[in-house]
This record gives sequence, C-alpha cells and structure tokens, in this order.
Amino acid sequence: MRERFDFIVVGVSAAEAALAALLARDGYAVLLAGIGESNADASEDRNRFHCLPPLQSGLSDGPYARIAAYAGAHLPVARREPAWRMHFAQQIIDIPADAGQWRRLRRALFPIQRDAAERFWQVQETAAAAALRLAAQFDPLTGLQVWRQQRLTVGDMFRRYDLVDLTLRAFVDTILLAHGLPVSDHCSWAAGSIALLPPHETLVGHGDTLTHIFTDALIRAGGEWSAHHQVVELLADPTGVRGVRLKSGSEVAGRVVVLGPAGWPLISRRLESPPMLAIGALTVEEAQLPSGLPWYHIVAGEPVPVIVSLTPSDNHSASWRLSVMLRLRLDDPVSIQNGERQPAPELVATLQSAVCKVLPELASKITLHSVTLLPDPTRPTARPPMIQAGLWLLRQPAWLPPGYDNGSGTLRLYRQLRGLIR
Repeated sequence: MRERFDFIVVGVSAAEAALAALLARDGYAVLLAGIGESNADASEDRNRFHCLPPLQSGLSDGPYARIAAYAGAHLPVARREPAWRMHFAQQIIDIPADAGQWRRLRRALFPIQRDAAERFWQVQETAAAAALRLAAQFDPLTGLQVWRQQRLTVGDMFRRYDLVDLTLRAFVDTILLAHGLPVSDHCSWAAGSIALLPPHETLVGHGDTLTHIFTDALIRAGGEWSAHHQVVELLADPTGVRGVRLKSGSEVAGRVVVLGPAGWPLISRRLESPPMLAIGALTVEEAQLPSGLPWYHIVAGEPVPVIVSLTPSDNHSASWRLSVMLRLRLDDPVSIQNGERQPAPELVATLQSAVCKVLPELASKITLHSVTLLPDPTRPTARPPMIQAGLWLLRQPAWLPPGYDNGSGTLRLYRQLRGLIR
C-alpha cells in the first residue's frame, strides 16, 4: 500500500464508496477505509450491514445512476408493480408506482375531502422534487434560505388545506414513522414530502450491494481498498489533518481526508443516543412466494411501523432475501435490549409479527432466528467535527428523511473536491 494518498475516504456505506470511485476515476490516488476501534473489547462488527434492505433511490435516473455511468459500474435495478403494500389492522393498501394510477387510487382512498386532499398531494410531489434538487446542489450547513422550510411541517400543510380526515392523517403518519420521521405536526415538510414518494425500483441484492459495486469500480480505477484497512484515529497537527492511523498500527498520509457519517466519532464526541436499527434477515425460496407480491411493505403497529422488503438475491438465483427493519427511539414503549445487549424478546416478536402479516401463508414456516441491533450507517453517531484544514465531511442534507440515500450528498461533495488538488 502507498504511504501517501491524495484522498482518504473513511466510511462504511455506499456514499463513501461512490465518492472514492469518482475521485479515482479522475486519476487521483484514493484510499477507501472502514471504521475500526483502538480498543478491541469495544470493537463493533460493522460487516453486518448486508442484512439491511436495499433502500437507496436514484438508481435509474438520479444521482446514483449518474455516478455509476461515470464510474463505469452497472446497477442491477428491478421494478415491481405495485410499489408498496401497507398493512393496517383492518385494511391492506397497494400503492402503485405509476403516477397516474396513484392519483386515481388516492382519490378513492380518501373520499371525504377528495379535492382538498388532491391539492395536498400535488403540492407534496412538487415539494419533494424541489427538495431532491436542492439536496444535490447545496451543502446542508450553509446558510441557505431553504432552512426556512424546516419550520414548515406536514401538519401545517394539512391545516393549510383544511384537511381533518383522520384516515388520511393516519395513512401519512404511518409512512413518516416507518422512515424514521416524527408524525405530521413535528415533521419538516421537505423531508416528509420525499418520504411520501412511492419507490419505483429496488436494487437486486441487499443493503451492501451498492457498496460492493462502487468498491469494485474504485479498484478498477486504480484506487485502494481492503477489509483490513480500518481507521482508528485521525492524525492532526496545528496546521490541520494530515492522515490516518489504521487498526494495524500503520500511519497513512493524505492530502485530504473525507469522513462519512459513521466516521465522525473519530474526531468528535459521540451522541448519547445514537440512532439504532433492529434488523432481521432470512432467505426464502421464490417458489414459496405468492405471485405478484410487492417487494416493499410497511406494517402498521406498535411501537412504530415495521419495514419488510423482499429482493432477489441476484439476477439468476431462485432464492430471495427477506429483510425486516424497525427504527428505534429511546422513548419507544418496547424494551430495546436485555442486559446482555441482545434484542429483547418483545422486539423480536414485533418483527416476527410483521413478517407473518406480509406472508400469512408461510407464517408457520418462517422464523426470525436472529435479530441484530445496529447503528444506522447513514446517520451520524456523533456531532459534526470542528472544521479543520484537510478535513471534509460527507453530510446528508437535513431536508431529506433519515437514512434516505440517493447519492445527492456524494455528488455534491465530489463537485466541491474535484480540482482541489493539482
């Protein structure tokens, strides 16, 4: 391995791998490194994110599609109609991916205030498109006027259109909670409007597939990566950050170090309550699945809705991956873990119940043997580090939903870094 790089990119998600691939494609010397712990007893297995469902967006016509085209990578994208299935106690609702079908369906779903509700949905779609454009263009911590949109909530928009339909409110709140957002009265309008967009596609594979694709593109472009390259410390002097120390003890110099959200604790104080995910995953044979089953499900329930996804393991396999995910908050009434830092039985039962609702025909055959508690790899577990020379942060725009990754932050930071080193 080199002793000096132009860029050292530190992180565990697809965003960091995509940024490293773009920079390497431009001819820079790039190292992509993961996160390690200097104390072996405190080390955390960060190689378990493969059980995450593939929730990225922008795979066909968004930022990730443009990144893949430039990096020479192929994204295995699959589509299914309908896009979502929402499981309520008394009703199952299929949300179509086709915009025209979705307009017709929502007018039938919420007939009490049909015209007012349709105006709300039209404004929501316009706001979502604007927020996505802003996410790809502007740094989230600059003093932009868009911050004023954060004071406008989804609940404010309900009141603007005199919407008092409790069925509509429950429908919207279920989607917001499933995506890690607060309910309407507390959810910013920008992030909420994006969360309400039906997904049109999914990535074949699992939550780490996109990371693997862009890591391969990085290596083909001449960059360096190894599972053993784990950063445990940033090397700094009075003039700024000058490199990293790896778990092996070796020091690597870098003209610019980029930290993804998972790397912020290396140089900043950890948050007292980092965002957590409860994840379960298992393999299901395609022959066992009902024909035409949507790949993305939201199961309403307590304490918060559960997301269940089904994706083909690869383009030629007969086995499918079933992932079930619950975003945890400290104020949830369900106990998160027992004294041994393992998921509590109540939490495992909540996820198992969601799987049974999605696949009632297989309820007696499918059991979640293991449930894992993980930090959300797309959300910071520490406060933003102080600005230092040579240090750049890969930040998710504040007006996107938590964990929503469409490559906009990567593309924006790439534009800023390109040409920085001559």
